[in-house]
Amino acid sequence: MHSLRSLAAVALTAGITASASADFIVPDGTTAPFQDWSQGDSDSLYAQWDVFTVAYAGAGNAPDVGSFPTVGSPLGGDALLFGNTSAAFLTSSGNIYSFSSPTDFTLEATNYGNGTGWNTRVAVQIRTQGNPLDLGSLELTYDDGVEVTLDPAYYEEVYNEALGGQGGAAIDHLFVFDIAGYNPASFSVDFKASTSSMSLDRLAVDTFTTTGNLAALPVPEPASLALMLIGSGLVSARNRRG
Repeated sequence: MHSLRSLAAVALTAGITASASADFIVPDGTTAPFQDWSQGDSDSLYAQWDVFTVAYAGAGNAPDVGSFPTVGSPLGGDALLFGNTSAAFLTSSGNIYSFSSPTDFTLEATNYGNGTGWNTRVAVQIRTQGNPLDLGSLELTYDDGVEVTLDPAYYEEVYNEALGGQGGAAIDHLFVFDIAGYNPASFSVDFKASTSSMSLDRLAVDTFTTTGNLAALPVPEPASLALMLIGSGLVSARNRRG
């Protein structure tokens, strides 16, 4: 058995802030947790979705906003978003929604496959409308011979003023996963709604891999940490495979 789900999850922090931007955070080499890279740098990958075209199964959804690299290997464009809920459908704006069931999703992405000796940071941004995301559902899995599953190391929630503000239509979520000492060839991220009537509006994934140390994540605030732990139940190690 090999799993990296552990008590390191208690280092999670949940910051709740307000934003006037309709866009996701773009890695810029300065803003935490993106101090180590800017979007489009070597050893980074990027893919983003705004309009989905497949609500359930099928070939999945390729990134429609952009991806990096667009040529070569691995491809940011190789990333796919799959809807796993048969009752889900597409809204007129290209969101994925179900009024009868909690929706469930899997993001699949390639990576460089550098193996041991590399540190990897994966940032996933998710915009939802309507009912909330299940914060405890987020997990990253990679399997280069032995399956490893990770919980987020950092979480931030933004009420998007440009799209309705606190109590309004849109909430942006930022989840960060750190893979210490390894760079997989591919990975998947699973997440789901807490109940029916959550609309998946937008999605982005950025990754960076380096032989150096990754910048430290922000220090948890006690109240925010308690909120995240209550929401996710990440207080003990769990094994996926015995």
